[in-house]
Amino acid sequence: MKKEINSQINWIDLVNPTDEDLNHLKQKYDLHEILISELKEPSTRTKIEIYDRLMFIVYYLPNYNEEEQNSKAIEIDFLLTKDSIITVRYQNYIMIDQIFDSLKNDLSNYYLNQTPAHLLYYILEEGLTFSLRQLVHIHDKIQKIEDELFEKENHKELIKKIAIIKRDVLNQRLIARPQHPILESLKQKGVQFFGKDLEIYFNDLLGDYEKVWINLDNLKETIESLENTNNTFFESKTNEIVKILTIITFIMFPFSVIPNMFGMNIDFIPFSTSLYGFWYVIALITFITLIFLTIIKIKKWF
Repeated sequence: MKKEINSQINWIDLVNPTDEDLNHLKQKYDLHEILISELKEPSTRTKIEIYDRLMFIVYYLPNYNEEEQNSKAIEIDFLLTKDSIITVRYQNYIMIDQIFDSLKNDLSNYYLNQTPAHLLYYILEEGLTFSLRQLVHIHDKIQKIEDELFEKENHKELIKKIAIIKRDVLNQRLIARPQHPILESLKQKGVQFFGKDLEIYFNDLLGDYEKVWINLDNLKETIESLENTNNTFFESKTNEIVKILTIITFIMFPFSVIPNMFGMNIDFIPFSTSLYGFWYVIALITFITLIFLTIIKIKKWF
């Protein structure tokens, strides 16, 4: 799918580009065959390269999937010339669609009437802001986990919920980490390609990135702390159950051992000839059990 805005800056947005789309770009912007081949399928890493007349950037942004409860990387390739910007995507991304539609309905937008570098800054800045907004759902889930942790006792269920959030935070960090070297490189190469006036914009992008990374660090530390607390509660509850079972086994010990002793096949068994032998055995078991209970109470085992 191809969309285009024609203003002082031309913006061509391609989603799942066809060979026809790429051939058109090749002819219009005199692109090298190697660059065309890179645009045919997603890249394996982020990068920024400068050719004779254009800048090529491979960049990733997070996209949260509500159904899978997980964030995945969306690749956006940028081609910048002196008067055009081309974005190439391999799947739909609502943030880019919203920016494109907004600018198409407002051709007087400041960033659309400067240089492609200004528009690149605007898109990346919106992307970082979008990333911050996507972290809100993680913060809300962590807050809910914290409330459940101290209000409910079903810590076993919380283990899975915490694991899902940890996976999401981990993937967000994996997506965000490569952004920093790209933005640092953009600060240097962007100034070389577009001029020193753009340096302030690229510095601003680095500042926005730091906000995202600091938030991710805070979320990581918080969910790990909650996980440790939940594990402590869960282990404490498990230990309590084991303790109760051990005490029950301890109390039942006389009921198991003493009858077996009186059931041994030997010539002389105490109380075996007595009319009240059965009650003597019961009394003995009860007496020993009371001794065990007294020991448990004195030791404060329960």
